[in-house]
Amino acid sequence: MCERANDPAAEASINDPLLTTPTARLMALAMGTGIRVFEVPAAHSVGLAGLVGLGFDEDGEPQCKIGLTDDLDDDLRADVLAFGIAVLVGTPEILDESPDGILGISRQRLPQADNGPGNLAWHMLQTCGRESPSTTFRLMIIQPDE
Repeated sequence: MCERANDPAAEASINDPLLTTPTARLMALAMGTGIRVFEVPAAHSVGLAGLVGLGFDEDGEPQCKIGLTDDLDDDLRADVLAFGIAVLVGTPEILDESPDGILGISRQRLPQADNGPGNLAWHMLQTCGRESPSTTFRLMIIQPDE
């Protein structure tokens, strides 16, 4: 679903010694797989830690995207980013539950999952050097403002 970008910058490696935090390593992983990560204003995302879904790039081509609320601390940012990546690569069909292909990621952690995207996210974080209490979050359909 998410293809490697043709951009030379997409060759980032999670083992690069300049990537000193789990968040930086996960950002390199997202970039290397063609996932666009962007910030979402906290004022516009009450109760959410982020968004995950499909959108379009500037050329109108489909693109996997993860939005992270701008008020997350680095640990929660890494956990939510890992969960978003895991949803996109492990269970992309779940995005079909939303009419616009975008789901919200709750701020509240769920108990650590033994399978699914929460489990995959936990393993990604371990590889990136982070011990997390849980990398499982609730996915929610976002209701448009009326």
